Amino acid sequence: MIDFSAISELIATVGFPIVCFLMCGWYVKYREDKNDDKISKIVDTHNEESKRLADAVNNNTLALQKLTDKLGG
Repeated sequence: MIDFSAISELIATVGFPIVCFLMCGWYVKYREDKNDDKISKIVDTHNEESKRLADAVNNNTLALQKLTDKLGG
């Protein structure tokens, strides 16, 4: 939970602009960390889907090659 008495004491000690700057910096770092987590999940999902797609294309290529061999030979 947020300790408002500590924040008000910090504002009285160093000033509002400095406290505001520090809180904004913390917020940006927090959001960037959350964004990095989301991007990691998206990249992992994309890599899995790409592998499945590559496997499907390879399987279709093999099937077409077998059909071509049977029709040609």
